Amino acid sequence: MNVADLMQWIAVARRHPLSALCAGVCAVCFLCCWYIYSNMKWLELEHKQITQDGDLAMASMISGPSVRQERLAALECTRRIEENLVIEENLAENLWYFYKIEQQTKVRILELRPENAIISSSRSLYKRIPFTIRATGTYAQTAAFLYALETGPRLTYIPTLMYRRVELETANPSVILELNVQMLGKK
Repeated sequence: MNVADLMQWIAVARRHPLSALCAGVCAVCFLCCWYIYSNMKWLELEHKQITQDGDLAMASMISGPSVRQERLAALECTRRIEENLVIEENLAENLWYFYKIEQQTKVRILELRPENAIISSSRSLYKRIPFTIRATGTYAQTAAFLYALETGPRLTYIPTLMYRRVELETANPSVILELNVQMLGKK
């Protein structure tokens, strides 16, 4: 292509300006289509990422209230645990807890001894405060006593438990319940 050919194309464009304009627009559209088609993979990846981000945002908006409810429930549980922790130095209140259960279940506590607190690691937030209990009553009464200990407001762990039947010639045979109880306490 030389200068004479270029001059001839310019002359045609001057004679037919609408055709020249349409040809120019077609050339620009062709270049845009070629650019978009060559970047199709990149656009697909971008679209996929934006879709995933939108799905995550939608999921977090949907689960937001339930997460808040779960957090409030966890805070309530923690508050209830903190309120019911045993204080080792408060011996009267600790013993009264067992005597209150004794009144409710109609067993008779023969022996109730606090033991030395179990030394735990320095990282733990709580300590175990052990008690040794010996109680007597009918099987139903001692079972109710044991159930009340396990389901009461204080968090307890019973590492050892022993039932013995007392040989009496009565309609309601008695049993002796001997157990070690560890209660969760403040450090």
